[in-house]
Amino acid sequence: MKKILPPLLVVLFAVSIHCQAAEPVSIRSLLNEMVDRDSVAKFPANNFRLKQHSSYNRDSKTPDDKKGWFSNLDRNTSEKDKNFIRIEENKGQKEWVLMEHEGPGAIVRTWMPFLSAGRPNTDIQIRVYLDGETEPTLEGNMLGLFDGTGLFPYPFAHKSLRSSVSFFPIPYAKGCKVTTTERPFFFQFTFREYEADTSVKTFTMSDFEATKPLVEEVGQTLLNPVSGEPHADHTQQAPLSLRTTLTAGSEQSLDLPSGNASVRSMSVKLASYEEPSTTRKVILKMEFDGHQTVWCPVGDFFGTGIGLHPFQGWYRTVSEDGTMSCRWVMPYQKSGKISLVNLDDTPIDVEMKVHTGEWEWNDQSMYFNAAWRGQYPVATRPYSDWNYVTLKGRGVYVGDTLTVMNPVAKWWGEGDEKIFVDGEDFPSIFGTGTEDYYAYSWGGVSTDFYEHPFHAQPRSHVYDKLNRKTSGEKNTQGYSTETRTRSLDTMPFGSSLQLDMEIWSWTDSQMGYGVGTYWYGDAQTQSNRVPNPTEALNVPPLPNATVTSNLPKTPNNLFDFETITLVSKPTNVELLPQSLKKFKGQWNGDGHVLVVNTKQGDVIEWKIPTQGSESKKLVLQATQSYDFGVVEFTVNGIPTGKQIDLYSNKPVPSGEIDLGEFPPIDGAFKLQIKVAGKNPKSSGFRYGIDCISLRLSDAHATKIK
Repeated sequence: MKKILPPLLVVLFAVSIHCQAAEPVSIRSLLNEMVDRDSVAKFPANNFRLKQHSSYNRDSKTPDDKKGWFSNLDRNTSEKDKNFIRIEENKGQKEWVLMEHEGPGAIVRTWMPFLSAGRPNTDIQIRVYLDGETEPTLEGNMLGLFDGTGLFPYPFAHKSLRSSVSFFPIPYAKGCKVTTTERPFFFQFTFREYEADTSVKTFTMSDFEATKPLVEEVGQTLLNPVSGEPHADHTQQAPLSLRTTLTAGSEQSLDLPSGNASVRSMSVKLASYEEPSTTRKVILKMEFDGHQTVWCPVGDFFGTGIGLHPFQGWYRTVSEDGTMSCRWVMPYQKSGKISLVNLDDTPIDVEMKVHTGEWEWNDQSMYFNAAWRGQYPVATRPYSDWNYVTLKGRGVYVGDTLTVMNPVAKWWGEGDEKIFVDGEDFPSIFGTGTEDYYAYSWGGVSTDFYEHPFHAQPRSHVYDKLNRKTSGEKNTQGYSTETRTRSLDTMPFGSSLQLDMEIWSWTDSQMGYGVGTYWYGDAQTQSNRVPNPTEALNVPPLPNATVTSNLPKTPNNLFDFETITLVSKPTNVELLPQSLKKFKGQWNGDGHVLVVNTKQGDVIEWKIPTQGSESKKLVLQATQSYDFGVVEFTVNGIPTGKQIDLYSNKPVPSGEIDLGEFPPIDGAFKLQIKVAGKNPKSSGFRYGIDCISLRLSDAHATKIK
């Protein structure tokens, strides 16, 4: 005889089952979750909201105050800047508090840039205090602790382009405080804020040591996303496939097995990528249980942007042979259909493969969604917030791919992300720059390819995986594609999510923006994004993306001092990139590196790479100003015999300083600059250095002619 439970007992039983399913949060549980693709397709059993403490400009308080809302000093460069929580004293020493959170949580992402583009180190120490303890649980070099060379190994922590980025989880039961021993620069600490009654096992070094075998296993899985598929046994052996020609304006579909099931992985390959805009004009559509949840250009869906630009991530891979694949789990209850649409007026051959597998649907299960927004032109003045997507209902946001067209050489990506969750008046995630959101920094310099399991820059300017950057030029003209997928830093929302990105370029221009966004949601969850074939065909025109410089054009390597490897410097000396746009004269990239806190006798050494064994002429560009000193140079240990007085009553370019011809040693030149003294009219020993070019020696150039 079937027993009928009273309604109250039914509720209590359901709550009991839910609590049993939600195991305590720990280093081990979070590491396992990091590579559990099924878990992302379910609303989290241990409910949380993602929060962030960053160095965003505290003048940004309300969109009603346009000047403050778009203030761009998202860092701390002097004592007057207060873009942190507070300064406190600990055992007689000052500590700058960057993050402070009460209650159960877990740090799941950290980002900090190099203090200058060419300086990948610092003397600043960082301390992480957990659960109100007076002694830090973690302490180390501010960059080294999170760049993969310290406690947390690669790929959890790593050096991105001029940044230290870590995704290693640091859980805590009662609270967390992060401090530095000196004034911080830029920073972001992204953390989960769990509900008050969530059981969390706080990070300890003993637990960290005990999980090292799991750390190794998960790290290898992240770096081998296909062979490391943890749910391969749930996938059918033979994929469903579609090979066809998409005529102009046509659509072809692949029906999925009926019943309770899921897409486990899929791939799309176009016959040709000769015309880059094809990846914008071929559209991927998906329907689950009678609802269309995906409408997105294939390039924006798979992360390649406009054209084919290979990279590998945890959720997606774009291969050199043109195969674009993804490994998001996409569950459904009754039916599914995946379609390809050709918006172009030219036929194209396509191939699609889909692996499906089992799924047990419950009230935590959600549908996979992807949408796209494009706009051209987008005015950079006045400053504005550009909405990626706004969602209403319950769901989890899992990533995006941004492709911009920048018509000018100057940097375009100063804009901050502003993310409002569940009806917030002020964003709980307020970033410090578009490149910081995508986990790199010094964007005007970092126009190069990079990849990581959770983020990548498949293309920037003219560079990608197949065409790497070798010079120090700063041209950011043309297409750039940035992509980020989320694992432990997914963003659950109960009623709404709004993600805006600031449009903040250094020039008044007309840019092109296109973004693919990805999330899971209930059937009732709504998006403000609708299919827009007209805008998908409005591909932003690519400008003439040649390498440009304000200096005389030569076939020689040109290096900005922001990008050159710093070998050594006195501890008292600081190197600060400085814009000089407001002064008359021409500097490469409109700025230089300002060398401060110098005194007579101070020596700084740089290492400049070169190819070949031929002697090169080293020609340096510097700056003259009212408080600059007299400097002298040594190359590869050989004094050049030149002393240059950099005094002037106002900032002006020095002109070319010919240091002489030298053969390289071990593929590089070692340049030393020494402060030799100062002009009696000068008020200090500082100096500014712009760039250095390596030119063929006169004899070698004559032979070539």
